[in-house]
Parts: sequence; structure tokens; C-alpha cells
Amino acid sequence: MFANVFINGTINGSIYALIALGFSLTFGVAGVVNLYHGAYYMVAAYMMYWFVSIGVSPILAALLSLLFVAILGSAMMKGPILYLRKRGESIYILIFTLGASYFTQYLLTLIFGARRYSIEPFFDTSIELLGETIPGSRSFAFLISIITIIVLMLFINKTTFGKQILATSQDTYAAELVGINTSRVFVAVAAISAVLAGIGGIAISPFLSISVDMWLSTLLKAFSIVILGGLGSIGGSIVAAFIMGYLEGFISYAWSSSMAEVSFLVLVFIFLIFKPTGIMGKKTI
Repeated sequence: MFANVFINGTINGSIYALIALGFSLTFGVAGVVNLYHGAYYMVAAYMMYWFVSIGVSPILAALLSLLFVAILGSAMMKGPILYLRKRGESIYILIFTLGASYFTQYLLTLIFGARRYSIEPFFDTSIELLGETIPGSRSFAFLISIITIIVLMLFINKTTFGKQILATSQDTYAAELVGINTSRVFVAVAAISAVLAGIGGIAISPFLSISVDMWLSTLLKAFSIVILGGLGSIGGSIVAAFIMGYLEGFISYAWSSSMAEVSFLVLVFIFLIFKPTGIMGKKTI
């Protein structure tokens, strides 16, 4: 039991962390709760399926899919989201991004129908660990998630533009005073966040079905993780993602997978009541 919960919790936690990081990054830097985040995950998965179905190689298909969601994320931030942000209309941002998610679901339903899809595994060799057999597609998703998270952390902490992101997240006004183009930072962060969600969507495509409603459950999990970890905290989101992964694995094994979904919300409610700032509790990345 321990091995099963540990392995599945670690794999799921890494994927959840990858997806939640983009959500947390957008809030931590731009102060925006982007409810379209789950749609990036869905769109990337569908684009990956479509490119592969017309004969594009998997690597090129993944790169093109991520480029598409990066452009989509930039356009969303540069256009309607920044416009509403400058007007101080936070509630309108929530309404717009949620409405855009449902519109995207409707559009994909018109194009692809209501069928569920999947793609061939990127890596199909199973691995034996602690007496458990790990499918190659899941171990590949774990590896990609961990590598992406490490690259993101190095980018933010070691590069010049990453330090501009840090400065903007800490004080937008002060960042502008020292010459940082914060609007450009917001757009770049939106693109990065979309790519993070897109990588998650592509990574899970071989073992979880691609469907027009996949964005909603993903958004709820990402939102729950970010609240648990602390809004805007990358470190908190990573810790919370693995807590959620292990909790989900334990409840799925000991009870049922449907109750594991409920456990996310119950834990969030508890934190909202007793520690609303979350695990790391500061608006910082």
C-alpha cells in the first residue's frame, strides 16, 4: 500500500505542481486570477492530438502545440485581461476568463465532437519500483514535470528577465520606477503560465483521455493547490501539489477515487477557515 500511494502520489503531485505553478505565477506577478488556465491545458492536448493525427512527429507536434498556447496566453493577457486590470475590474476578469473557457469548450466540441481521444505514449517501457509497475507514459510525465519545474526555478532566479519577474511580483510600482516594462513582464508571464499548463496537458494525453470538459477539473485542482500553498507562492504551490498528490493517492487506495476529488475541496475549506493565507502565506513567488 505504501509503495502504491508513494509512487502514484509523487507522479500526480509533480503534474499538479506543474499546472498549478502557472496559475500561481500569473497571480503572484500580475495579481490576476486567470480562470482560463485550465483551457490552456485542454487546448494544448487537443492541438497535440490534431498535429499527431495529421502525421506530424510527436516532438514537433508538442513544440507547435506549446507555441500555440503561448501565443494564446500572451494575446489573452495583452488584450482583454490587461485592459480589465488597468480599469481595476477584477470581478470582470474572473467572469471573462471563465466565459472564455466555456466558449473554448464549445468551440472544441464543434471541431472535434464530444468523443474522448488519446495519443500514443512518448515512452512505452514500464519501470519496476518498490514492487510496483509504473507505465512508461506516467514515468515520462513525471520526468518532464520535474525537469520543467527545475528549469522554471532556474530561469526565475538566475536570468535577468527572471529577476525582472521577481521585482514585478514584489512591487509593480517600484519595478516601473527602475525602468522595468511591467506590461511586457505580465504578457511574458502569461505565455510562460500557458506553456506550463500546456506541457501538463500534453504529458497526460497518453494515459488520460482528452475531452472537452477536461479543463474544469484541472482548473479546480490548480485553484485548490494555489489556495492551499498560498496565493502567489511558487514554493507553496509545489508543496501543496505533493500534499494533494499523496492525499489523493491514499484516499483512492483506501476508499475511492471519487472521494479523492472531494478531499481537495475539504482540505481547501479547512485552510480557508483556519489559515486563509495558505502554507507559505505571502503574495510572493
